[in-house]
Amino acid sequence: MHVIDVIPFARHAPEGALSYRFRERLAIGTIVSVPLRKKTVPGIVVGCVSVRDAKSDLKNAPFTLRAGSVRTTGVLPAPYREAAIYTAEYHALPLGTVLRALLPETLLEHEFPKRLAKGPGAALDFCEAPYRERVATYAETVGHSVSNSAGTVLIVAPTAIEVAHLAKAFPHAVVVSGSLAPKARERALAAARRAAVVITTPQYAFTPIEHLAHVILEHESAGGYLTRATVPIDLRVALEAYAEARDVPLTRGDYPLRLEVRPTPTAPLEAPAAPIHVHDVREKKAEMPTARTFRAITPALQAALEKALRDGGRAAVLAVRKGYASAVVCRDCGAAVRDAHGRALSLATAAGKRVFRSSDGAVERDAKALCDVCGSWNLLPLGVGVERVAEELAREFPKAHIVRFDTDTIKTPAAARRAAAHFTEPGTLIVGTEALIPWLDPSTPLDVAAIASADSLLALPFWRARERLASLAFSLSERAQEVHIATRRPDDTVFATLANPLDTAFFTEETTLRKRLGYPPFGHLITFAIEGTDARLAEGEARVTELLSPLTPARLPDRLVTPGKKIRTFVAKYSDTPWPHKELAAHIALLPPWVTVRIDPESLWQ
Repeated sequence: MHVIDVIPFARHAPEGALSYRFRERLAIGTIVSVPLRKKTVPGIVVGCVSVRDAKSDLKNAPFTLRAGSVRTTGVLPAPYREAAIYTAEYHALPLGTVLRALLPETLLEHEFPKRLAKGPGAALDFCEAPYRERVATYAETVGHSVSNSAGTVLIVAPTAIEVAHLAKAFPHAVVVSGSLAPKARERALAAARRAAVVITTPQYAFTPIEHLAHVILEHESAGGYLTRATVPIDLRVALEAYAEARDVPLTRGDYPLRLEVRPTPTAPLEAPAAPIHVHDVREKKAEMPTARTFRAITPALQAALEKALRDGGRAAVLAVRKGYASAVVCRDCGAAVRDAHGRALSLATAAGKRVFRSSDGAVERDAKALCDVCGSWNLLPLGVGVERVAEELAREFPKAHIVRFDTDTIKTPAAARRAAAHFTEPGTLIVGTEALIPWLDPSTPLDVAAIASADSLLALPFWRARERLASLAFSLSERAQEVHIATRRPDDTVFATLANPLDTAFFTEETTLRKRLGYPPFGHLITFAIEGTDARLAEGEARVTELLSPLTPARLPDRLVTPGKKIRTFVAKYSDTPWPHKELAAHIALLPPWVTVRIDPESLWQ
């Protein structure tokens, strides 16, 4: 008789491994079906000892092993285990937590192949080119694989809609994504084992494929490769480890690639798919009127939109923030409007009324409220939000069909599909946040795309802010015949590169800054976010500082979540220590679940 430790794969399963009795010794990685809360769920064996060896532990354990029906259903192949182990070390997370994130319960319900064929040889390749050129390169890879009977080419795209766009270029591909109905997804998972091309989202990227020839990460800079739950994992890291374990080449495709993965960080880009025009919207003192009204849509952008819509064309305008204005301040005393917890409120519309709203939508105040500091009614909305842009466009283009695409109006995938169905109609004017971009089909480019205020993005507390702006602008150039960007900071080197990709000023400057600061690719940033009461914050701080000693992490100001609950964040920088650091990662993984650890997060405040 043996005691097996199993990581159950179920939404209601507790964290960590559960112990069961089993008559035989099971190898690590064996897939089993185990009872859990009156249900039978799949799981993976992560430990196995004989009852004799575990006798003393069982006597002192605060629980008793109950007899349960355990059934083996296969073994998780070695490449999956190797990729999960590396991913766990990289993210300083428990192995079971990573396995649960990489392998959805749906995959474990299928029997894995007993043997996975060895690939043609691991290699890392890059495809930095506009969308249509990237797809042509992927097609060459597929053609080479088919002609040589090398196996399956796996193409991973960050979202289901991007998977759908790619499927148009590969009509015979097997598509696996969460947008499929359960039965259709089951059929797709079965067909993927021996298909020539499989296109999938990161969630199903570890679909069992017997003969894998190549892995392609399309739009590799997208946030869709990052899990958003309390278990933050970069699935690009896991997929690269998986490709190496399968001994197959991996291609990273985007335009541009992230700075830390570019083969030559300071190299120029090739010409974009469409020209990008940068407009300096600063007003010269001699031209400033004595009284003026702020406009979210500048005359230059309005002229470009008017030209496109005049003949029934289509256009899109991006605003970085949802709502009407990202901040509200008092004209008299300068204080920002905040809630009871000290969080700044933005101006938005809810149920047809203007309200001051927190970023999570949990707090709303009537927009007629007075300043909490001086009692003034003279409150000024600042920033450019989607509502403000849509309001001005409706006034300037009353005959245009305006489609709003933000989280206030699009709350489900079905709603997104309904809105996207209007994108191809003549005379359509689309207004949205950056979440809109994947829904713009590169095969039917717009006449004009615009970013209403690049400065709103540059003002965000992201160390990647400028790189993120470049990525958004170039993504729009793949989906429109021309792109217009309004800014009051035209001297920033990022705009020189956007206007002329042969200009390397931005890449050179950004690389120099990151090297001096020890940011990726020249180092790694690790954040520790401790959430709880003051007592828990103190306990967490003591554990983190002791763990990182002799390194002294930087402490960020506490953030109030709810009355009595805060988040305290510490930032550690490793510039000289190779990562992953196996020993340190193992100790970090033992931190309690109320301490969230992130490796190289875009924002240190996450």
